[in-house]
This record gives sequence, C-alpha cells and structure tokens, in this order.
Amino acid sequence: MESRVPSWRIHTWTRELLRDRATAVWLIPLGIAFAYFVVFFLRLPHNITEITWDSDYASAFVVTESIVKSGASGNVEIASSGQWVCMWFGLLTAWLPLHRELWGIAPMLAFMATALLVGWSVAQISSRRAAILAGLIGLVASPPALAFFLAASAHNSVYICTALLGAYLIYLTRDRERSRLTRFAVPVILGVFVGACLASDLLLVAAALVPLGAAAILAGVSRDRTSRFVALSALSTIAVGLITAKLVASTMRSLGFLTLETPTKIAPLSELPERARLLFDGLQALFNGALGPSKVDSLHDTVGIPSDIVMCLALLALLLYGLYATVKFTVAGLHKPSAQTPSQLALGLHVIYWTTSAVCVCGAFWLAAETGGGTDLHNSYYATVLFSVAAVIPLLMSTGTLARWAIPSLAAVFFAASLIRLTGSYLNLGGVPASTAPEIVKAAEANGATYGYGGYGEGSNLTWYADGRVTSRPLMECESPTGVNLCPFYMESIPSWYVPRQRRTFLLVNSEELWVSTLPSGLGKPLATYTFGPISMYIYPYDIASRIGPRED
Repeated sequence: MESRVPSWRIHTWTRELLRDRATAVWLIPLGIAFAYFVVFFLRLPHNITEITWDSDYASAFVVTESIVKSGASGNVEIASSGQWVCMWFGLLTAWLPLHRELWGIAPMLAFMATALLVGWSVAQISSRRAAILAGLIGLVASPPALAFFLAASAHNSVYICTALLGAYLIYLTRDRERSRLTRFAVPVILGVFVGACLASDLLLVAAALVPLGAAAILAGVSRDRTSRFVALSALSTIAVGLITAKLVASTMRSLGFLTLETPTKIAPLSELPERARLLFDGLQALFNGALGPSKVDSLHDTVGIPSDIVMCLALLALLLYGLYATVKFTVAGLHKPSAQTPSQLALGLHVIYWTTSAVCVCGAFWLAAETGGGTDLHNSYYATVLFSVAAVIPLLMSTGTLARWAIPSLAAVFFAASLIRLTGSYLNLGGVPASTAPEIVKAAEANGATYGYGGYGEGSNLTWYADGRVTSRPLMECESPTGVNLCPFYMESIPSWYVPRQRRTFLLVNSEELWVSTLPSGLGKPLATYTFGPISMYIYPYDIASRIGPRED
C-alpha cells in the first residue's frame, strides 16, 4: 500500500527549505562585509595619510595646531563651512601626546557612529537582520566616499547630526517611558548640539532640519497625545538649534574666526541639465557605479554596471516607499481617534525623515549655483543619501519572500563592488605628491630654509606631513600694488603665518596648480633651485613674507 506524505508536512518542509536558502543568501553580504572590514583596517593608516595630502583637509589640522601653539594674531579665515565642532574638538585635544593620531582616526569614529546610529534606529522598528544590514550599508562605504567620510573637515558634523536626529524621532515616540525632567531637557540639550553643528555647516538645514520639521508637522496633524508630543519636542529642538547657531556664529566672529560668505544663489535654468548630470555622476560614485566616461576602468563592466542597477533600484524604492509611507501616515493621522500605534508612529516618522533628507540634499545641490560642483568631491554634499538608503531599504525585507531574497542579494553586489574598489587607488586627491614631499623636506633642511610658502596645494598638507621639520604656508597669485604679485591665501590661513622674520625661506611653484603656477618677478636671485616634476623649489636668503601683498580680510 503506497504511503502518502501529508500536505501540511510538505508545506512545512518547503517553508524550511526557503528559510534555509534565505539564510544562505543573507550570509553572503555578511561574508563580503567581513572581508571589506579586514581590508579597510589594513589600509586605514595609508588612507588617513593619503587624505591629509589634500590641503582642504590638512588645513583643519594645521590651523588648529597653529592656534594652540602660537595664537592667531588677527582674523582666522575659514571656508564657508566653519566646522566649529571639529575645531573645538581639536583645541580640546591638542595637548594630548598622541593628538595627531587621534585627529587622524576621529573622523572614522564619527563615520562609524553615524552608521551605527542608523542601525540602532532600524533595530527599534524592524527585525535584527534589517538593523544589521542597515548598519552595514552605512559602514561598507563606497571607497570614493572615504575621501570625505575619513576627512577632518568635509561635512562630518552634518552626517552624524543627521543620523542622531533620525534616532531622536524614534526616541520621542516613547515619551511614556521618560520622566518629566527628561522630556523637557532632551530637546533643549539636543537643540544646543544641533545649533553648534548648524553654525558649523549650513548643509545641515537640507540634510536634517527640514526633514525633522516636515516629520514634526505631519506628526502634529495627528490628534493623539504621543504624536503631539513628538511634534512639539522636535520643533522645540529646531528652535533651540536656530538660536544656538546664531549665538555660536556671532561668538566665533567676535573672537576673530571668519568664514567666507555662504553661497545662496539659485542656478539658472540653463545650468540645471548639467547639474543634474553632476548629481547623477556623484550618486554613481557613492554607489560604486561607473564614474563617467573619463574614469571608466577595467572594472566598469564587472562592477560599475551592476552597481548602477543597484543604485537605481535602491533610489527608486526609497522614493516610492517614502511617498507611500508619507501618504499613509498623513491619512492615518487625520483619523479621529488616531489609528496609529506607537510602533507605526515611529516607523512612519523614520521613513518620512530619511526620504525627505535624501530629496532635500539632492534638490539643494541640483538647484544651488555654487556648491563645488566642478570638483571630484561634490558628492560630499549629498552623501547622506547613502544613510537614507541604509535607513529605509532594509525595512522592506519584512514585506515578503521576494524582498527577503532580493535586498540581501543587491546589498552583496554593493559590498562586493566596495571591496574590489578598496584594493585600488580611489582617493585621487591633489596637492604635493607624497613621493615628492621627502625630497622637498630634505632640500629645505640642507639649505637651512625650513620655513617657506607655496600654492594652496603645497601649503598645509606639506606642513602636516613634515610634523615640525618644515613649514609651508599657502599663497595665491594676486595683483599687488606693493611688492610681488603674491598674497596670503584667502581662506584656511592665519595672519601670524605671514609675519616677516630674519630667516631663509623657500617658495614652491607648481606649474600644474592654479594658485602659484609661475615664479613672480621681484623676488631676486634665489640661492638654490630644485625641480621635482612639475614643482620647482626656490631658496631665498630672506623671508618672502616681507615682499608679498597685503592680506585681504
């Protein structure tokens, strides 16, 4: 007599088989991520050193160290992003014996904290797997993005503050677990921190404050007590933040720390197509996609195209799910009484916040006329899109079997591309070539000219590399009514750097750089001349600062 297996057991075996395969798919991105971390930490010392060859980033170290050692003796010119939070950290830790090493790894720690905050937020509203995947998507960064995630003064305070405010929204939905004092104190304390970050970098407005305000307003539409509390607390944090930002900015200005005027122009319609292309190219770099026709390498077909597909699917899913969650949240909030549970409230606010953040930072870059769009690092303006994807896409794994398979698989493609690119040369930063710096230092020491000047790309980065052996200060070509046509650089500079003294000095001229590309007349005959590729080094028996033009404040 033929025995038959009960249908219920067949269904059980099928579910177990699918579950095992889903687990196997889940383990693939975990394994690739582990390999990425091994390579990342092995290359970390090299990456930190490589990043400091960019004067934009080395200047943050050099300016802070110079203020601690010698003071400012006048106004300190900073870029349009003051980055006061980063400077304060440097001033507080400069007395430590290993402060150079601490400054080098601090941006990495802030970057890791940002990713972990996103993972924590997802853990409060979804499964453990979703939370782990969210954290990994943030941590397994596209190697081109490491150029600013690991830098001292890119938009570090924006990234971590954006993640912190996202976590704050979820925290607020649990108001019944807090004491009355905590409910009052947390929005104020966080508002002060947000204000300091806002004064440091106005990019925070698009990345976090507008999304927080949008989430707060939509929460205020609901008529239940928790939603109203969330709205009031979030708006209070924004208000305190704005007041604090104003106070910080005015205080730093009164102390002589000045920033360039923040660009506020809107791009004309004729430029919008080109800026859309720049935005798309930058997003490709963030997701390991093709880096444009001029940068296509041998990995384009094997890494770039699949990464482009992953990027398009992730961003499309982010927008559609964000729109769906916003409509659903708003409709539910209009019901009386509200049909939303605390968990649904937290989920809705989380998705609204991170989707709005992605839309705002991309939209702000697209519409702004001056955001460094011509550089290779313009995607630092909208790098929080990576964290938006990390915060939202893993939530979709709970929607069905297909999503549980597809999302880890697509994450594996992204992780694999990051790992492959991590083994190559991906930072591509300018300034003095690392191979040339030892020769410049050796020539300066041999001639007793350990203080000198050069273009912006040959200034603070060489100073940081030499660690006291040789100092180079940034200059720029200018029309000077007195002296030679050289002036102190217009930002990331301190007046005391250009006070003439009795000493030999050198001048670095880089034919491939914008700021000092030719030797100006009026300096006299040099004692010695050296050539290191495109860089020429001239030694003079006097301080060149005595002949340069005035500093423009």
